[in-house]
Amino acid sequence: MIPKDTVDAILQATVIEEVVGEFVQLKKSGTSMRGMSPFTNEKTPSFYVVPGKGIFKDFSSGKGGSAITFLMEHEKLSYPEALRWLARKYGIEIEERKLTPEELEEQTERESLSNLSAWAQKWFSEQLHETGEGKSVGLGYLRSRGFTDETIEGFAIGYCPERPWGEEGALAQAARQAGYKDKWLLASGLCKEREDGSLYDFYRGRVIFPIRDVTGRFIGFGGRTLKTDKKVPKYVNSPESPLYDKSRALYGIHLARNAVVREDRAILVEGYTDVMAMRQAGVEHVVASSGTALTALQVRLLRRFSKRMTMLFDGDPAGLRAAIRGVDIVLAEGVDVKVAVLPDGEDPDTFAKRLGRDALIEWLNEHSRDFIRFKIDLLDAEAADDPIKRTELVRSVIQSISHVPDELKRTVYIQESAGRLGMQADDLLAELARQARGRMEQEAKAPLPVLQPEITGPVGRPNLVGRVGRKGREQDLLRLLLQYGRQKLTLDLPDDVVEEAAESQEETPQIEVTLAEFLLHELDTLGLSIRHPVVDQVVQTYRDQMMEGHIPGPETWSTAGPEVAAITADVLVTEFSLSDNWLNRHNIVPETEDKLLMQALQGALYRLMLDEARWDGARIMRRLEELAEDPSTSEDPMAEERDLLKRKITVSERVSRLASHFGSTILHTLSDEDASGKRH
Repeated sequence: MIPKDTVDAILQATVIEEVVGEFVQLKKSGTSMRGMSPFTNEKTPSFYVVPGKGIFKDFSSGKGGSAITFLMEHEKLSYPEALRWLARKYGIEIEERKLTPEELEEQTERESLSNLSAWAQKWFSEQLHETGEGKSVGLGYLRSRGFTDETIEGFAIGYCPERPWGEEGALAQAARQAGYKDKWLLASGLCKEREDGSLYDFYRGRVIFPIRDVTGRFIGFGGRTLKTDKKVPKYVNSPESPLYDKSRALYGIHLARNAVVREDRAILVEGYTDVMAMRQAGVEHVVASSGTALTALQVRLLRRFSKRMTMLFDGDPAGLRAAIRGVDIVLAEGVDVKVAVLPDGEDPDTFAKRLGRDALIEWLNEHSRDFIRFKIDLLDAEAADDPIKRTELVRSVIQSISHVPDELKRTVYIQESAGRLGMQADDLLAELARQARGRMEQEAKAPLPVLQPEITGPVGRPNLVGRVGRKGREQDLLRLLLQYGRQKLTLDLPDDVVEEAAESQEETPQIEVTLAEFLLHELDTLGLSIRHPVVDQVVQTYRDQMMEGHIPGPETWSTAGPEVAAITADVLVTEFSLSDNWLNRHNIVPETEDKLLMQALQGALYRLMLDEARWDGARIMRRLEELAEDPSTSEDPMAEERDLLKRKITVSERVSRLASHFGSTILHTLSDEDASGKRH
């Protein structure tokens, strides 16, 4: 367990833009910061961080909350894991008692695998540096490849000792002694089970390359054999697990992310040692797909830091053809991709060591080519004068162009490709349309994307319509309370007080109260209850703190629990802001909500009262239906029916009176949950 005072210290130290900035490239946008959503594949940024309130809101996915909420959603961490992540970031020591075997068993699978991976990395590193076999075999191999101790340590390279087949694995034995269960050793892929039920080390006799996520947490391993036997696979990797998803992992991303932002470009290579060699040469913005085919999730991970990528290939023709098939994924994600092909006989490892940083950067700048042009040149040489192959070439090039989301770029690519291929641009456009039509027909089977709202109507007094449904009405009130709770409202006093003031020739008495005071007073006076448990929790907190003479501000809720942080982010952050052009260009001063607070507050209260009245009416009708079906449910059915009908008339009058406040109103249908009166 993490002590409460430690939790408080972690939350006090947390700066949300620093935390989110580890994963999302943020840019200043007024008082907020904005970036691309890390949760969806969006083309226009709709992800907001509000530093002053300590919250984020993602309009494309609907997610929102505090820094802890973000880590829980994005990194799939539990609440304690998120706290530990923040503690590591801000150098806060957590003193926790050692877990008992029973408590260790009760931990989530992901947390258990994470703990095991961190322990295994440390054990592998100790074997490399502190055992005779590790030094002579593992460390000897790494140094023969030219890697320095600093590089080896920076990438946390390790070694797994070889053991005779019949013996228990060295790692398996050490892990058991450390208290880790066999099921976690098997689930992580660190060990495999023999037919007799004993365990052997999956990475035995291999140099270990730990794989980390973007935060630097160990999530998996790659192992390279030092044997020359061709029957033994050169590399083996961790299997898929709740902790390790190879489609999301990029080797070296935890070290490269800041450099990718700084250089505004990522360099993608194939293997572990390629990344190590290039970083050792001084090229830091480099990552690898770890020998797997590039995936859209990996591209999206890189796109958070830069929309530009250079893919570095060796000159093997077969490898090039295989590699370019995956580049359409990069284009589809809106990333500008270039290709650089190394000279014959070179790979990124040897090439980086031979050239060094400056010469390597210069070579990359000179030899990086736009992917579409590179693809045409590569396939054009193979197609030659064969009409069938040239047809396939054209379709392949158009297929790549069709994945480019930017229409202007597609047009430029079409025009340039037509010249290079000796064809008419109209013919290529026709093929582009045919392929696009086919893709749309396939995608039509999937849910359609959400339409963006259109802004209609004249500019001027805002239409304060609020949200739909009881939950939405309560969230409207909560938004006003959170955003304007401390703001002063000027209220006229009752008529009798005004008359007394007039007789004494005093000025018309008025008082100033905060919106929070007025709102809570109105809720009590009108007898309105809050049904949503999280909204009710926030309102009660306001009551408690106001009794102590303090009105909470929006920054208070970023350190609250995940549910409170999420709902406050949802109601406080808006994707749209009023343009300054109304005043600067047109000399029009629109009436905004902060200038019409009383109207906004009264409107929200009236809507809640209207919902409350309609809810009462629904309950009455439901009871009348029950009586009609089974009169035995009442001691005096006739009397109860008369009473219900009277109440129905009263409620109907109340509904009409409240509805008239809004003029011509179309009332939404009560949801089953609203009508039943259940708490949200």
